[in-house]
Amino acid sequence: MEETQQTPTESRFKIERPKKRGTILLVIAILVISLIAGTAAGYGEGVAERLSAEETQIHDQLADQYRLVEEDIAAGRYDAARQRLEFIISHNGDFPGAGDRLAEVLVQMAITPSPVPTLTPTLTPTPDLRDQQTILAQAEQQFAVQDWTGLMQSLDSLRKKDPTYMAAKIDSMYYTALRERGINQILGINGYDVTNLEGGIYDLGMADNFGPLDGYAEGLKNFAAAYINAAANWDVDWATAVDLFRQVAAAVPNLRDASNVTASQRLYQALLAWGDELVLSSDRKLRCQGYSVWQEAKAMAGLDAEYTEKFKVIKEECDPKPTKTPLPEVPGSETPPEIPPTP
Repeated sequence: MEETQQTPTESRFKIERPKKRGTILLVIAILVISLIAGTAAGYGEGVAERLSAEETQIHDQLADQYRLVEEDIAAGRYDAARQRLEFIISHNGDFPGAGDRLAEVLVQMAITPSPVPTLTPTLTPTPDLRDQQTILAQAEQQFAVQDWTGLMQSLDSLRKKDPTYMAAKIDSMYYTALRERGINQILGINGYDVTNLEGGIYDLGMADNFGPLDGYAEGLKNFAAAYINAAANWDVDWATAVDLFRQVAAAVPNLRDASNVTASQRLYQALLAWGDELVLSSDRKLRCQGYSVWQEAKAMAGLDAEYTEKFKVIKEECDPKPTKTPLPEVPGSETPPEIPPTP
């Protein structure tokens, strides 16, 4: 009997054991999943904190560079300031004030002459240690006698010492010096025996950075550029050369380049050459256009013997003399017969 009673118990235990083992495995799986989820969440938060810290660190570094930019500008180290600003913008294009500051630095570098590097050792010039008021007094004297080149050298010295000193007045003096020297170079006057169209155009362009040019200076700059462009088309495109020299000669007939040939003289020569090209065409319309071109040249300064003969030949083709035609007889216009006298 005892053996018979123990058998069910043992059987019962054998049946329940697999259920306990499954429960344990389920609990372990839940713990593992929770651990993995917690680890992932913690890792994500760690990455976010690390990225935020890196951004803060980069921003602090850029802010330090921008502070050094201000020190460089105050000391006149414009190239160093430019490099720092370009570094800042390359890492953060929206960094406050960096774009505007870079534009200001580029303008200062443009108006401040850079030292010319040489391969041979040279003596370092003695720095100008005079105070700003003394330099400004000299600049005002140079302004009065219209020494524009000397004036700009004095203004450069002031800007190197302190870019903020009398900024508005210095800008105004720069504008006047550049405008006047540009006009003098283009016209070849006031110390310039030989014209320098390119140099005058450059000076007027620099003056435009300090203030808008007046109509006369702007027009003169444009006509000087047109003269250069027309000369570049010389013996290459006569039509373009004539068109440009017509514009220049109509406004500034005596404008000339270093060759000392005026715009009017250039136009006359270009008209003759363009006419030569046109009258050789097989198209009668173009040949007669050449006749009109020579007419324009003839009205300007006449024609020499060679061109006078050419002009006569093309004129017979394009502007022939009208031939006289007999008038028609009107009925009743015949001479009446003589009537014998009445006896």
